[in-house]
Amino acid sequence: MTAHRFYRIEIDNEDLTTSVLYAKRKRCTTAKGMDRQHERMVNQVVEGIRDVRGWKRLSVAVMSPDEVSTAGLA
Repeated sequence: MTAHRFYRIEIDNEDLTTSVLYAKRKRCTTAKGMDRQHERMVNQVVEGIRDVRGWKRLSVAVMSPDEVSTAGLA
């Protein structure tokens, strides 16, 4: 088990392009803590792009360890 949790943030734009960002946070020990952390991550991204025009959809997903190693993040 890793000490961090990785998130993939996908932002779909009106011009049909997709921006992909990655974030790393310290792993929480409880399921409730992980839910809160995910909510905070979503809220931080929304706050950051709130005034930006041209985005349609936001997706924040937790990455599996296999995805993290494939993306070369670990």
